[in-house]
Amino acid sequence: MMRIVNLMILGMAVCPGLLTCASARNLPVTDAAQLQRAVEEAKPGDTILIAPGRYAMRLIFTAQNSGTENAPVVLRPRDGAGSVVIDSRETGADMTVKFTGASHIQLEGLDITGGGYHGVFFTEGAHHILLLKNRIYDNFTVQPLNSHAEVKGSGPRDNRPRRITLADNEIFHTTHPSGGNFQGVDCNFCDDFRIVENHIHDIRNPSEARHSRFDRGSCIQMKSASTSVVIERNRIANCHIGVVYGGEGRASPEHIGGIMRNNIITGAAEFGVAIVNVSGGKVMHNTFYGNRQSIAVFRDSRNPDSRNDAIVANNLLDTPLHQDNAQDSIRRQANPVVAPGDGAGVFRDPEAGDFRLFPGASAFIDAGVYTGNDEVQEDFAGTRRPLGGAPDIGAFEHSP
Repeated sequence: MMRIVNLMILGMAVCPGLLTCASARNLPVTDAAQLQRAVEEAKPGDTILIAPGRYAMRLIFTAQNSGTENAPVVLRPRDGAGSVVIDSRETGADMTVKFTGASHIQLEGLDITGGGYHGVFFTEGAHHILLLKNRIYDNFTVQPLNSHAEVKGSGPRDNRPRRITLADNEIFHTTHPSGGNFQGVDCNFCDDFRIVENHIHDIRNPSEARHSRFDRGSCIQMKSASTSVVIERNRIANCHIGVVYGGEGRASPEHIGGIMRNNIITGAAEFGVAIVNVSGGKVMHNTFYGNRQSIAVFRDSRNPDSRNDAIVANNLLDTPLHQDNAQDSIRRQANPVVAPGDGAGVFRDPEAGDFRLFPGASAFIDAGVYTGNDEVQEDFAGTRRPLGGAPDIGAFEHSP
C-alpha cells in the first residue's frame, strides 16, 4: 500500500483517526433506504458505516448535508474497503455520487460504479472533499463515450470546485467501450486539486476522432483555466494519454501553476504527458516506460495565440521530449532517455512495475539538477531528496 501523504494540506480533517470530530455520531446502515436517509440528514461529525452489499442508488451532497473543517461527514464500509458497492445503474442517474456546493466530506473504501456519464461529480463550488481508497470504474452506461469521466469537476468559472483530494483510489475501465471523449479524471475550472498516490489505468484508445485530440482517452486532464493542481506519486498505466496538463478547453491559459512530480507513467498509446497551453507549469522527477511518446508540448488549437511556459526537469524518459512550437518556453533540464529495451540495466524489475534504480545506474544517480525551488523534497516512496550530492533522475531516489 502506498504512503498517504499529508491529507491535511488542503484543510481536510480525516475523521475518526487523526482528529476527534465534534459531535461525532456513528450511524450504521444496512440497506439503500437507510443509507439514503442517513446521507440526506447528515450532520457535521457523522460517520455513516455501511454494511456489506450492493446498493442500487445514487448519492447527492449539498451544503445542507455537509460537514465542517473539524467535523467532516464520513462514509465508509463497516467491514472494510471493497465490501460495499454503490451502483447507480438501475436508477438511470447521470452520475453515481454528486457534490453540488458541498464541503468537508470524506468517501472511503467504496466501489462506485454504474453512472451514465460520471462516477463522482464536483460542481457549484464544492470544496474540501476527500476521496480515499475507493474504486471508481465503469460509470459509462450512456454510450458511446462522448462526455464521460470517472471523476469530473466543472465550474462555473466564478464558483469553481476547489481543494479536492483524490488519494489512493483505483480509477479504471474494466472494458473498453466506443467513443471519443472520455477520461479517468477530468476538470474544467478547478482549483487546488491534489491527485496523489492513485492507480489510474485502462482508459484506452478512442474509436472516434470528432473531439479534441486531448479529450480522447486520457487518465488525467486538467484544463479550462484550472489552477495549482498537484499530481504526484500516481501509477498511470495503459491509457491513450497518461496526463493532459492543460488541454483544449474553454479558457486560456488552460492550466496555471501546479506541478506533476514523482509519477510513474507506463503504456500510453499516444503520450505519457501532453503539455497544452500551460502557464507556470512544472513536470519534475517522473518516470516513463513503454509509452509511444513520453512528453509532448503542443499549441492549443482553440486558442491559437497560446504559449506554453513550463519547467521539465529530472524526468527519466523513454523517448525524447517533443516540442511542437519553438516559441514555447520549455526549460528542459536533465531529462535522459532510457529506451524500454535498455530498462533492465537501469530499473530493478520494470516488467513487474519496480522502477527503483539499480545501484549500478550511475548515469542517473546524483545526476539531477537543482531548479532553484524545493518542490520535490521526497520521492515516490517518501524517501527524502537528495540522499547524495544531487537529486536522482526519475521518480525514485536510490537508497542503498
